[in-house]
Amino acid sequence: MKLSARATLTGRIDTAAVRERTAIAEEGHVDLRTPSPVELVWMEELRVHLRAPGVDLTSVAAVSDLFDEYCAAWHAAPEGERWNPNYVITALGVALGDTLLARSPGAHWQVAVDARITTVAVRNDLCHSTVFPVDAVARRWISCELGWMDRFVEETTTSLHLSLARDVPGRG
Repeated sequence: MKLSARATLTGRIDTAAVRERTAIAEEGHVDLRTPSPVELVWMEELRVHLRAPGVDLTSVAAVSDLFDEYCAAWHAAPEGERWNPNYVITALGVALGDTLLARSPGAHWQVAVDARITTVAVRNDLCHSTVFPVDAVARRWISCELGWMDRFVEETTTSLHLSLARDVPGRG
């Protein structure tokens, strides 16, 4: 599986790759499929990377703190000393997706694939919505946007719940 945001060995993120994936998703040209057992194990390995004593990966605040810590350290490092952030970005994206799954009835992991990209997505069939959490993390990493995750989760789950309410007969 390709990582969400491509980077060079110097640790630079290919912002065009992130914009490209977003454009493809918005155009609806992405095929979704159930993750294979190998992909599910890979996702669990990403979660293991983030686990530490006192870190609750089910807490949006804890995952947000991890993002802020890693992202701020990466941006503070001199450009020539930055590590390749793809693994951390992808791990944080999976953790963000897990928090969305826990708050969204009917949501499940999917793998989004087209000729150019492969990434994980949170799909909610009840409200016909797909969220790309790794891309959400990559976009904020690039701009060093800290403290965004709580608001993102709240807005995303609120949007999903409002969509569900509109689809209930006699409502909306």
